[in-house]
Amino acid sequence: MTMYPRVSGRLGNPLDLNVTFYRSGVPTDPYAIRKIQIYRSAVQDENLVAEFPILAPSDSSYPLPVVRENDTGGTPKPGIYHLYWDVPSSGIPTPDTFFDVWSYLPDVCVDQTGGSTGGDCIDDETQWQRCCNQFWLYPDSFYCDSGLENIRLGFEALDIKLHQPEVRTIEVGMMPLPLYDFDYNKIAPIIPMLVGYFSLSTDNCELMIDREPMRIGIRQGTYRTNPFTLQYTFDTRRVLKGSYKYQVSVCLPNGESRTSPKFQLQVS
Repeated sequence: MTMYPRVSGRLGNPLDLNVTFYRSGVPTDPYAIRKIQIYRSAVQDENLVAEFPILAPSDSSYPLPVVRENDTGGTPKPGIYHLYWDVPSSGIPTPDTFFDVWSYLPDVCVDQTGGSTGGDCIDDETQWQRCCNQFWLYPDSFYCDSGLENIRLGFEALDIKLHQPEVRTIEVGMMPLPLYDFDYNKIAPIIPMLVGYFSLSTDNCELMIDREPMRIGIRQGTYRTNPFTLQYTFDTRRVLKGSYKYQVSVCLPNGESRTSPKFQLQVS
């Protein structure tokens, strides 16, 4: 069964709720993750949808039900965790925005006497810290397409100038067309499920990067047209300083594809 990302969760399907903990800007493991709570629309007691208590760090199976992300050698990556949630097929009103609140202890806790650590103090919620993340759920619904209306997409380059030795995310805005007048019921569920690809070439059309996968992300700020972007993590050290051209393309569920115009990219 498909594991859905935060931007496009579906009822009755598994959802990857991923989190990276940072300390002073560096990915770092907290001492103990204690609980994850999921809320609908707003973080309020009456909106609680699900709750996942986490095993104590003294347990050999910690941090179940949360899992660590490992590198290619099988070593856990610092600070990166995933909760794979089997979303119920009913009982949760959708579409809507949801929040997952992770409660954790950043450091070894101290009991009330101040003389020892661990033990019952890990359950003292006054010592917990919390981080709140956002995700989306949609109904696992059907839509019938007669083929009379075509799917049109517009693309907008959001990044033009990069500087070595940056490793940064390039974003391309993606908008259904015509703006404000597209078939929402047909197009809106498709957008977060699209598969994107990134290609880079020199000004002389020499191919440097050929169709590497992109991610679907959310555009910063508030936009009335469409909040979705195609994201690609670009390592500027892969190329020499200079001017380049890049294109993005997406594959549609009906087997067709859409490709953007060539955008300019400068690496200095």
